[in-house]
Amino acid sequence: MIQAERLSCFYRDGANLIKAVNGIDLTIQKGEWVVLTGPNGSGKSTLLRLINGLLVPSEGRLTVAGMDLTNASNREQVKLRVQVVFQNPDAQAIGTTPQEDVAFGLENRGIDRAQMEERIERALHQVGLREKRSASVSELSGGQKQRLAIASCLALEPDCLLFDEATSMLDPAGRRDIYLLARTLWRNGMTVIWATQRLDELLEADRAVVMDAGGIEYDGAPRHLFYDSDVPQRLGWELPPVVKIGCWLRERGIPLPSLPLREEEVAGLLCGLH
Repeated sequence: MIQAERLSCFYRDGANLIKAVNGIDLTIQKGEWVVLTGPNGSGKSTLLRLINGLLVPSEGRLTVAGMDLTNASNREQVKLRVQVVFQNPDAQAIGTTPQEDVAFGLENRGIDRAQMEERIERALHQVGLREKRSASVSELSGGQKQRLAIASCLALEPDCLLFDEATSMLDPAGRRDIYLLARTLWRNGMTVIWATQRLDELLEADRAVVMDAGGIEYDGAPRHLFYDSDVPQRLGWELPPVVKIGCWLRERGIPLPSLPLREEEVAGLLCGLH
């Protein structure tokens, strides 16, 4: 679905040329769940905005659903098919009620009233806000506002959702809630790119893409990333507890059927040692 070849995006900061994304190659298939991580300034947000058509490639080639995003008309089409949920839940709501907020994007695209009502109802139901459709947006919690942002995206019937550190401003319960909602959407066929700096959210992924200084440092399975690559050390990561336990066991020569990424895997390994 997404194909980047030597993709770059540069901008100027005074006399300095900033290489926000610098010559990357990346392929993401339809229906994948990809976790995108890396430190602040690594290029994650710029890459997502390129994929969504909000930014124009400086060099290289980027296609989404077969459409070349160096073409302006293609970028407008891609903005419908690829939607972004941003970091700040307060910065995304436009309407005074959830119903008005979801309707805004549909009205801008000329959706007729009957179809609009159907899409609003379906989108609010998908995110668990149907009972709040007439509530004041200002009364919603941060997590509910992010659910509303997701509903506004879903109403446009995209093929792909991009989450740009969309849980970083939420409390732990709200963060987990949005994460599980995104996982449900993925299981139902949505392509999802989940950008985060939380390493625990890497552990449940099938594929991790690590960026640093505009480039891709790693693209592959999280298990290999944590146990067999030098990327965590080079980027100064504090390893998740389950990985620390796995490393501790391996360093002591204890035979392991597999290296753990989840708490239940650690529990099974420890029980098997007795």
